[in-house]
Amino acid sequence: MKLRGGVCLAAFGACVAVSAAVVRSDPGFSLAGEGAGALTVELAAPALAVAAIAFVWRPVFGALLVAALSAWLAAEWNSPGAGPLFTAGLVLYASWPCVLAAAALRGLDERPLRHAEWGFLGIGWLADVGLLGLASALVFDPRAQGCATCPANLLSVADSPHALHTLGQVGLTLAVAWSICFCALAGIRLSRCSRARWQLEAAVLVPATAAVALFGADAWHSAGRGFLGIDPTDRTLRLAQAFALASITGAILLEQLRLRRTRARVAQLVLEIGAAPAPGELRAQLASSLRDPGLELLFPLDGTWIDERGREVELAHSDRQAVTLVRAHEENVLAVVHQRGLLDDSHLTAELARTARLAIEHERLQAVHRNRLEELRASRERIVATAERERRALERDLHDGAQQRLVTLGLAIRLARRHHDDPHLADAEEHVRAAVGDLREVAHGLFPAVLADEGLTAAIDVLSEQTPRLMTGRLPDGRFSPAVESAAYFATCEALRLSKHEVSVDASTENGHLRIAIDADGVLADAMTHIQDRVGAVGGTVTMHDRKLLLEMPCGS
Repeated sequence: MKLRGGVCLAAFGACVAVSAAVVRSDPGFSLAGEGAGALTVELAAPALAVAAIAFVWRPVFGALLVAALSAWLAAEWNSPGAGPLFTAGLVLYASWPCVLAAAALRGLDERPLRHAEWGFLGIGWLADVGLLGLASALVFDPRAQGCATCPANLLSVADSPHALHTLGQVGLTLAVAWSICFCALAGIRLSRCSRARWQLEAAVLVPATAAVALFGADAWHSAGRGFLGIDPTDRTLRLAQAFALASITGAILLEQLRLRRTRARVAQLVLEIGAAPAPGELRAQLASSLRDPGLELLFPLDGTWIDERGREVELAHSDRQAVTLVRAHEENVLAVVHQRGLLDDSHLTAELARTARLAIEHERLQAVHRNRLEELRASRERIVATAERERRALERDLHDGAQQRLVTLGLAIRLARRHHDDPHLADAEEHVRAAVGDLREVAHGLFPAVLADEGLTAAIDVLSEQTPRLMTGRLPDGRFSPAVESAAYFATCEALRLSKHEVSVDASTENGHLRIAIDADGVLADAMTHIQDRVGAVGGTVTMHDRKLLLEMPCGS
């Protein structure tokens, strides 16, 4: 606990001591009663709550709660025995409900208040401090009204019993209305909370609402006379307020116990997972623990978010799902996409970041690794696709350009031979015909037109007719994606190029994959790298088994 917390606790201790001294000096004016038991309850109730919050100190909530409890005790200073603090007691005796309401709305998790909530608290402050406190003190002279033992009111500018009575009635009426509205606000807020959030907010909001409601009941009881008094009803309500404030102690300690259990649960979860869990095990364990089978884990990477498979995703809330960010060392280390309400407890996410950091980091590295592999695969796919387009373009250029020109030249030579029977023209025509054949083979080797037009089976059949060493077995019907057909055809051509003996090809489809077995007498090891690049670019795999090359690719048909 830092310096500010220490100052708050020291100020509260001084307030307790002063309040006890004031009551002892003039017990007849005590708000709780003249007996020692009533004084003990009055002092012990806020002291227990302060001791509890000191044990689990929260900077803003702690300061507000200590201020509210101090103001509750300071109401005793509105007594002849208060001496120089009498004026402070006149101004502050009804201020505690607004401060307590602010602490309860803020909560143990230091939830920021909305503008509407600040406005609501401001109205309460106006009624309790502005009218009942400050404005009433300005028109109140205790000695002029017959209280010879009362200290001087340092704020008095006039003595107007009528104005004092009117201000008291208006202020108490507003205090009643404000208390009712706060109870309604607390009820609505709790009704809209998820189960996890309800447990966290109700710990303080319920006892604080009870205390404010008791204050409203006292204000209703006192509205006719224009001031909060010390009759039996007032004192009963004062003691009831003490018990309501004391119950905050139990609520805070129960919340701390629940937090410890949460820590133990998360720690046990990490122990079950281990420091280096299997990929996806952290998600599975969290999904099981939170009973959310659709739970997803996202990890930060270079300003974006990736899922467990390494794919980039967008953080987006929906009607059914929420995104909770888990932070460690002021950085986002994890985003959990889950059903709404499951992780509304900020303590749970804090403990998850602290206790499961190794498991989270392991999962993150796995996701980053998959992301890099996906980028590499996509890059290889782009390179192969680019090369494929270039081969197709070059094949078209050869077919539509040089090949057509040679064919045209051959026709021109044939026409010339009809007019001139020159043996040189015959030789030229033969050379042109041979050049056309060679160019057609080159174009076919770059990218066979039959592969694009009729598919893999037809292309391999044509290749087997051109190269008798190629023996075809089962070949699948139907078409596949161009990239898959090209990769399979390329692997077959590589086998023919490297082997001088028979090459057999057998292909089938199974479970959405194209499986190809190529047997070329074991010489295919030399082509593994090239074939793996082509097959890997379409998400396939290549293995060697019994001197056979086995290709497996998603059909992508």
